[in-house]
Amino acid sequence: MIMPLFSNPRFHILLLVGIVVAAAVLSSGCMQSAGPVQEADDAYKNPPPPATSADLESVVSAGVVSAGVPGALIEISTPEWTWNYAAGNASTAPARPATPEMRFIIASVTKTFTSVAIQQLAEDGRLSLDDPIDRRLPADVAAMIPESDAITIRQLLDHTSGIADYDEDAIVFEEYENPDTPVPYQEGIRQSLDTGPLYPPGTNYTYSNVNYILLTLIIDEASGVPYEDYVTREILVPSGMNDTFVHRTNHIPGPHMRAQESGEDGTVMDFSDLYIQFDRGAGDIVSTTADLNRFHRALRSGALISPASFAAMENTSPQSRKIGEVQGLGEMSVGCSYGYFAQQNVSEGLTLYGHTGGYYGSYTILYYWAEKDTYIAMNSNSAAKAGAVNREILAPVLLYLKDEAAGGQ
Repeated sequence: MIMPLFSNPRFHILLLVGIVVAAAVLSSGCMQSAGPVQEADDAYKNPPPPATSADLESVVSAGVVSAGVPGALIEISTPEWTWNYAAGNASTAPARPATPEMRFIIASVTKTFTSVAIQQLAEDGRLSLDDPIDRRLPADVAAMIPESDAITIRQLLDHTSGIADYDEDAIVFEEYENPDTPVPYQEGIRQSLDTGPLYPPGTNYTYSNVNYILLTLIIDEASGVPYEDYVTREILVPSGMNDTFVHRTNHIPGPHMRAQESGEDGTVMDFSDLYIQFDRGAGDIVSTTADLNRFHRALRSGALISPASFAAMENTSPQSRKIGEVQGLGEMSVGCSYGYFAQQNVSEGLTLYGHTGGYYGSYTILYYWAEKDTYIAMNSNSAAKAGAVNREILAPVLLYLKDEAAGGQ
């Protein structure tokens, strides 16, 4: 469980990255009705039974209040039905209700897309996961990285490269003070390399956004087109993700969740309209819950990469495996592979695959529950309270679905 603590003299956030784990408490009058079912295909267009829908609405609505977050969006796809819902507010200042189709910043869930792009290129023979990165990166970048001739693409994918992360606080607050001036991704690379290597390649595990920024440079080189174009053409379009895009301006078009957090003094800070190109390939995609589930189904069905490549995504590295407490879900084994995590509590019949993402004012969950063949995509517009979201919304939803399947509802 990765729980880096980010702080700033003006603002304090617990920002969750990888496996995770302000806002006014909302009154019940802010809860929104369920939106229309997304009809991705015949298998996933049916609504749940009315009683199930009503129960889930109550669970999520109560969870938003208990977690003390402005709002939440969720879509659940089982083999029998798909249900989506919005509770609470998309914005606290001014107050605006959330609706199920709203876009949001998916943050580190982006890494799963970047991983898929790399594996597609490997399947096409345009690179090998065991290529040393000095063969694939621009020469000037490779020259700055110690042991670039020993670090492999695979080690970037599973965070065993020993390459340090950047200072996200410093970058985000620089943009917050100067919102019209984007911080380029090269700044994150520079900060990382100034830190120096953390350990010899392959000997340990450290979650680092810079691994995935470097992977986008490899995608540029191997595909012959920019990462942004490749992901759009080879992943977003084939998956039917019509409401998803790589973020390259300081504005999110259309209805969207505002990325707002409240400081300790109650001051609301809005991070929605910053450039996110500093997080190229590591956290720069904007999507919806319906589109995220479309992507996840396409990935797991074999529509994007081969079964062998996907099996590698589920095979977590020995360096990353640990036992940790996940708020609301108890003790779980956790491990990381290629832009994809696995969490498991065998005794509870709970195996979750996917990724989570935390950005200031936005916490996203992309999970597949293996035992139930169920997809869950969720966003809450508070990363500071991601642990509470896990405990008060995600865990009760999982418990309800488990009990319902067992005839307990």
